[in-house]
Amino acid sequence: MSKRLACCLTLLALGASCQKFAEGRQMFRELLALRDQIAAEFHEKVVDVNVAGGDRMIVKFINSPLNSSSGEDKQKRADEVAAFVTSHYNHPLSSVSTQFLSRAGGVGVGETYIGHPARKP
Repeated sequence: MSKRLACCLTLLALGASCQKFAEGRQMFRELLALRDQIAAEFHEKVVDVNVAGGDRMIVKFINSPLNSSSGEDKQKRADEVAAFVTSHYNHPLSSVSTQFLSRAGGVGVGETYIGHPARKP
């Protein structure tokens, strides 16, 4: 009897881990698609998208033409990115941060802006 119970518990654990793997793989695919959509929407060549803590998204524009723009222009873009992400990403987010990075020789230096999408009436 204990062998059957151990076998059943093992099968349940294996099934649960397979389910988590499938969910992670699906989320990874969604993030890749979102990255490509952001790159196309904002005409950027190098974009990186990460989710931190399950509900915070970080969008990085690397060597963006906006790197030399004013903080006001970067905040406007961060707001636009936040609005785009919240309308195209299928999971709830508490915040969307946009980073503008300059990378030379493998070292990244940049600024971070928190996007504030316009509220829907």
